[in-house]
Amino acid sequence: MASSSDPQPIAGLLSQSYGGQVPRCPVIFNGTNYRVWVSRMRWHMRGLRLWDFLTGELPCPPLPTPPVQPVFPPATSDDDKKKLRNEYNDDMASYMSQFAAYRTWLDEDARAGAVLTASMEEHLTADIVELDYASQMWAFLRQRYEPSGQSTYIAALRQEQLLQQGDATIEDFFNQLSSVWRELDTLSPQLSPATCESCRKQQSHLELQRIYDFLTRLCAEFEPLRAQLLAREPCVS
Repeated sequence: MASSSDPQPIAGLLSQSYGGQVPRCPVIFNGTNYRVWVSRMRWHMRGLRLWDFLTGELPCPPLPTPPVQPVFPPATSDDDKKKLRNEYNDDMASYMSQFAAYRTWLDEDARAGAVLTASMEEHLTADIVELDYASQMWAFLRQRYEPSGQSTYIAALRQEQLLQQGDATIEDFFNQLSSVWRELDTLSPQLSPATCESCRKQQSHLELQRIYDFLTRLCAEFEPLRAQLLAREPCVS
């Protein structure tokens, strides 16, 4: 049977009260926005002074061993008894200090785990809530969801293909599409239009292609305007 001083899995500590509210990250992890979520979580957890618990840079201190109370043989002198008692009291004070630091670490690590799981969609937490420490949770999520360069490019490309204006304003929709384009640009081979004529032509063609792409994604109500813009010579930019 585990003693009350044994480390408890975070799953058993998440039920602790934190004033009724857990300060969740403004961006919630949904399984597809890992990169954005991690960036926001980093600042969120740093603000709560919990980031080092996630990264594992602040490891759990060892569970201290309590000192053994001295037993005096019948022939022990009063001076020796006093000396042994003083040594025991000093050892006990040191033990209590170390144990307090150990318990504080467990409490803060549990708080980090609570914030982490509260900042995720609930169905994604099933794989991590049984882990012992917040750093194990974080490492599991990084291993499972951190995208490679190729998978990130494919995800961004897929996002671009699915984007439509919907109910968004033209400005908001253009900003959404531009954000995806910037991500694709960072993942693609870099052009140097300032020094390379071929690169300049490629860049110009890419910008024109994106103008057409943006116009073709607008709602049907903008069809007359789209037709006018596409009919212009040279094309609107």
